[in-house]
Amino acid sequence: MVLEQYKHFIKSQLIIAYCFCIFILSGTSQVFCENCPTPDQLVQSIQSIMKRDVEIRGIKPTPFKGFCEVHVRISGRDNILYTNPDNEFLVFGHLIDSKTGKNLTKKALEEYTRLSPKDVEKLKSYTAFSIGKAPVELFYVTDPQCPYCKKGEKILKQMAEHGEITVHFILYPLSFHKGAKEQCISIICDNKGLEGLETEYQSDNQCTQGKNKVEATNLFMKEKGITGTPGYIFTDGLIHTGLLHEPNLRERLGLPPAKIEEQSEKQSQNHDVTKKK
Repeated sequence: MVLEQYKHFIKSQLIIAYCFCIFILSGTSQVFCENCPTPDQLVQSIQSIMKRDVEIRGIKPTPFKGFCEVHVRISGRDNILYTNPDNEFLVFGHLIDSKTGKNLTKKALEEYTRLSPKDVEKLKSYTAFSIGKAPVELFYVTDPQCPYCKKGEKILKQMAEHGEITVHFILYPLSFHKGAKEQCISIICDNKGLEGLETEYQSDNQCTQGKNKVEATNLFMKEKGITGTPGYIFTDGLIHTGLLHEPNLRERLGLPPAKIEEQSEKQSQNHDVTKKK
């Protein structure tokens, strides 16, 4: 039994390696494999269920018998789903390794959406302003009207003020936030920085430079499958969409936990706010 499982594992690894070689030799960002359904088969199956625009960006077998992993972009958003070699079913959800507890789907999606070093370098041209002077850097994708973004901004501001990080802010107005695009352009044109972002600053100054930067940012984010805010882009190219609480952010950046006095200060501030209410 153990020998058969080992043989199956070795076989699956050879298949994955074969697919990876196809990926390298083809010079494309899309990975397809002969031992899984074709992109055309999958598009037809997914569209019949989702009724949305579908783009297959990668297909490969998993180490688990009968499971193929599919990287699919549905209505501009990246997802992972699973099927079998005969395309008899579609599984939308997370694959968890029962031995380690690791979320294999999340890890796979992070790797699929990871930005190249060239793209990370390109992010500097989309940066509206930066805070902090520490060697530890990250890019923060935000919208002036996004409530969760504001929570993230407070955490980043405090860490920057303590000399722990440098944050490059990228303004990405979401289409359903009325006036957000004009606010972003005003903040850039009038050089209002973090204060302008915090106060949702807006003026009649819609300069060409600001407009071009915001529109270029929108195109880049959509191209990379980033459809929401807040977003954290790390210097290794990994992307996290959604609010990161400080302990998780510190862990991701390789920083030690917040000092006890800092935590006490935050609790005191929260107590004062509650007391005023």
